[in-house]
Amino acid sequence: MGPVAPDRELTLRRGLLLVVAASALTGVLAGLGRLGILVGWGPTYAFEHGPLLVLGTFGTVIALERAVALGRPWGFLAPLLGAVGAVATLAGLSWSPWAATASALALVALNAAIVRRQAVAFTWLMLLGSAVLALGDAGWALGWPVSRAAPTWIGFFVLTIVAERLELSRLAPTPRWATVALVVLASLLALFSLAGALGVEPSMRALGLTMALTAAWQLRYDLARRTLRRPGLPRFAATGVLLGAGWLLLTGVLLAWRGWVPAGPLYDAALHGVFVGYVLSMVFAHAPIIFPAVARVSVPFSKLYYLPLSVLHLGLAARIAGDLAGVASLRQWGGVANAVALGLFVLSLVGARYVTKR
Repeated sequence: MGPVAPDRELTLRRGLLLVVAASALTGVLAGLGRLGILVGWGPTYAFEHGPLLVLGTFGTVIALERAVALGRPWGFLAPLLGAVGAVATLAGLSWSPWAATASALALVALNAAIVRRQAVAFTWLMLLGSAVLALGDAGWALGWPVSRAAPTWIGFFVLTIVAERLELSRLAPTPRWATVALVVLASLLALFSLAGALGVEPSMRALGLTMALTAAWQLRYDLARRTLRRPGLPRFAATGVLLGAGWLLLTGVLLAWRGWVPAGPLYDAALHGVFVGYVLSMVFAHAPIIFPAVARVSVPFSKLYYLPLSVLHLGLAARIAGDLAGVASLRQWGGVANAVALGLFVLSLVGARYVTKR
């Protein structure tokens, strides 16, 4: 895990995680408000549900993990600005998109420094992903609606996860042509997500096809196929990774088939298929590894982790089925299940640590 972080840096890391937790909680409650379940949260944060979870939560976590990997004090500027943006969003301040843009630009600089240290395919892909994010956030700050910036957010997260999985693929034999194919697919993801945000047709259908092919690559060549046979945390992480890839495949097929509809049930299905099915599943899979490294807190594996993971995917299946079938109640119950899954996962992490300390 490397040398122990200085006290001030460790305090900063944990403080940023607290902001992330507040952003996640508010984003989830806002989502329930949008579904008509927590009515009081709807008017206040209805339009901030996506930015709070996608940028304030997931984006800040990725920036924090990258800052820890770089190991330089200035690298923490990216997650710090992300946290500032989240707090600004919570406070209803109009300049929060500019803070998100500044965070993305700092992440570009951070990833560029990592590329200078280790210029390999996966570090270049992370740099490319952060550049896509910065361009999308800049458009959002200049007045784009969330539905227009969303393709770049999809591009950033898929690129980042693909890069991390590509890094791990070095631990298992992968044909060279397959590695080259993944790099090509990831590059096309960046291109189509930017073109989609700019309204170039048929970029979103092409993005969907590329997402589906990328997911198929993961299902065939990802290291998770091997670690699935190992008990404990490796099997749990592999389960989350492969389930996430399955959702990316289905969402990609949906986008390629129906195209990008910036409102309504298909929009809901596409966004949650990526950000809940793919991104949040990956967060569940890697949290027992990343959280201890970032917060310097021991969190052992527990079979309890499978409960929230199961609830997450069953809830998402219900939500997307409700979207596609036009059954609002099914969509609502799916949304509630996703919120419950996130809460259960946090409780299972805390519970595993508490039981171990006892």
